[in-house]
Amino acid sequence: MISRSGSFTTNRFRTLLDRMVQSARLNSTNFLSLKEDPTATGQALVVLALAGTSFGIGFTVSVGVRGQWLLLGAGLGAVIGIVLGFVWTSLTFLIGTKVFHATSDYWSLARPMFFASSPGLVFLLMSIPASFVTDVARAVGVAWIAISTVIAVRTALDIDNQRSLLTFILVTLIVLISYGLVTSLLPI
Repeated sequence: MISRSGSFTTNRFRTLLDRMVQSARLNSTNFLSLKEDPTATGQALVVLALAGTSFGIGFTVSVGVRGQWLLLGAGLGAVIGIVLGFVWTSLTFLIGTKVFHATSDYWSLARPMFFASSPGLVFLLMSIPASFVTDVARAVGVAWIAISTVIAVRTALDIDNQRSLLTFILVTLIVLISYGLVTSLLPI
């Protein structure tokens, strides 16, 4: 006999999976419904953590590390994924609302953007021990997430394609420059 809570949990899991698939399919209607559904915030955080974990596992295995280090790679990937997700969303929110005068609250943008990382599960393919597969999986994952993010931003901020793409490019440049500055300050 399945309890009510078990059925409820199963339905929530199916909803999560359906939203992830629709996000990976670049479905604008899905991003719009995520924008308008404050109950999807927890699921959005889970998706962000799953994408980061997938990258952490894929990267750890691709560099030849096994055992308990795989767990560390997965955990670090999740944490870095969540932190990067919040940084990326915050910068996108600032540029979208201040530069392009879009109207949105933070979480209405964050939910679709976090779900835009759904294609990040492809990073698990980096675990396949063939260097070309690792490279292809990483490139496909990054490109797919980038396209998904542009569509999520366009939908969540209700701006046109050009402004959405320009927002993505500006955030990418800010993150890359910041990363370069921080790493140049660290002792080798």
